[in-house]
Amino acid sequence: MIFILSILFRKWIIDIIIASLLFTGAWHGDLLDYAWKAARGQFHILLNARSIKSYLADPSIPDSLKQKVHLIQEIKQFTIDSLGFSNNKNYTTIYDQRGKPLLWVVTASERFALKPYYWKFPIVGTVSYKGFFSEVEAKEEAQWLESNGYETRIRQVNAWSTLGWFKDPIMTSMLDNEPGELANLIIHELSHRTIYIKSNVDYSENLANFIGDKGARLFLKYKYSEVSHEFIQYIQDEEDYKRFARYMLFSAQRLDSLYQQKDFINASDAQKEILKSQRIEKIIHEADTIQLHNPSYLNWLKKQTPNNALFIIFRQYNNQQDEFEEDFQKIAKGNLKAYVEYLKTHYTEK
Repeated sequence: MIFILSILFRKWIIDIIIASLLFTGAWHGDLLDYAWKAARGQFHILLNARSIKSYLADPSIPDSLKQKVHLIQEIKQFTIDSLGFSNNKNYTTIYDQRGKPLLWVVTASERFALKPYYWKFPIVGTVSYKGFFSEVEAKEEAQWLESNGYETRIRQVNAWSTLGWFKDPIMTSMLDNEPGELANLIIHELSHRTIYIKSNVDYSENLANFIGDKGARLFLKYKYSEVSHEFIQYIQDEEDYKRFARYMLFSAQRLDSLYQQKDFINASDAQKEILKSQRIEKIIHEADTIQLHNPSYLNWLKKQTPNNALFIIFRQYNNQQDEFEEDFQKIAKGNLKAYVEYLKTHYTEK
């Protein structure tokens, strides 16, 4: 995930923004208030992160967690040596979350159409999600959107990229992940630092998802071998996720089809809600047909109250995977480092 406001925090950029706000009156005080709170949350983490050396030397830290920190360093070095990622100071510090979430992200959609709500920022442009370091503030944003007719979804996030503007620390919640998940996560976030497409967050997230998975597979082969428990577990977990994601994307198409039907368009809002609820209930019920190694995704879906915003999130991260796979094979012949080099030559790194 990309934490958008981090792009705005460098002093010279802030000066430009403040000047433009003062002279044009644009954005009123809302953007400045949001930027200040986001900066305060980001800087709190940066100022309270400790060095990896200090963390590893701490006798109170279990060896199991220290091993995960060492693994992150190996993953990072692998991205530089084997994937062609840029070298940087990310993950050279660690922030202790003390078991608490740090960031809440709001996504919104129109009520009777799978059309995301976009937030507009100077320089960055439009983005389809908004992050908060306060759950209360995230809920307030969601409530405002809902009062204006949108559906919303709030999700917790414990990893994000500041695109090189800051030294991203390891979050202690990352250490709970299995090796494959951890490799995917680290490679996903570091890929944002190397390849970022401005004004197209959905494309960037889809691409990072693609590179994160391909990179994790390569790392696990390198570190453990293809017959290892770590590799096999990751492959099975990814198969489950991809099958579930494909189902959710297909279901999004089914919703789109419903919303575009003439009878639906001409129906009253009350009738639309009934038709929409019936379609979503059918989506939940038919999810049992997905063949998974582990039913965790199905159990998760049944506990949700799915709405348009949830389907928007799956599109944000998954709806271009087939296109990337086609390009990956056509342009790079299945060589991830070559593909990364190709992308670096076509897109600005920041």
